[in-house]
Amino acid sequence: MTDTATGDAEDLEACVREDRRPREAGPYRVQIGDGLFRFRAIICDDALHTGRSLLELAGLAPVEQHVLFAVLADGLLEEIRLEEALDLREGVEKLLGFRSDRIFRFLIDGHEFHWGGRFLTGATVLNLAKADAAHGVWLRDADGGERRVGPAELIDLSQPGVETFVTRALAE
Repeated sequence: MTDTATGDAEDLEACVREDRRPREAGPYRVQIGDGLFRFRAIICDDALHTGRSLLELAGLAPVEQHVLFAVLADGLLEEIRLEEALDLREGVEKLLGFRSDRIFRFLIDGHEFHWGGRFLTGATVLNLAKADAAHGVWLRDADGGERRVGPAELIDLSQPGVETFVTRALAE
């Protein structure tokens, strides 16, 4: 594995975008990012990895203090435990790694998400929902009321309860 892009590496994000299965043999280019969606490409020679090996390849040390998520083709996030096996060819669009000992659960438009950081922004919710800039985010409270969340607003996921977000088109 290297951090440099090689011309013969299969780009996993492009495979998802083009709705095609990656080739059987590597190398593979996969994007790994953080909670702010800052991504960088890593090259993996093989498709089969554990959470531990992917964190090591990405240089996220110590690996035991990180949580790793696969961003799947449907936009949902799946936690990859340290010793859990993952086949990068099975609908993995990219990866997200967090230095954290907690995983936070929330909902976007009825879909469950898990996150490795305490804070989430409105822009991140839109990104996870795969919504464009013509959409906004609302946070529902326990009583069913809603308030709009700005793109740069931080939502603290460590508060009691499961945060529920809805996205909808902004009025023109």
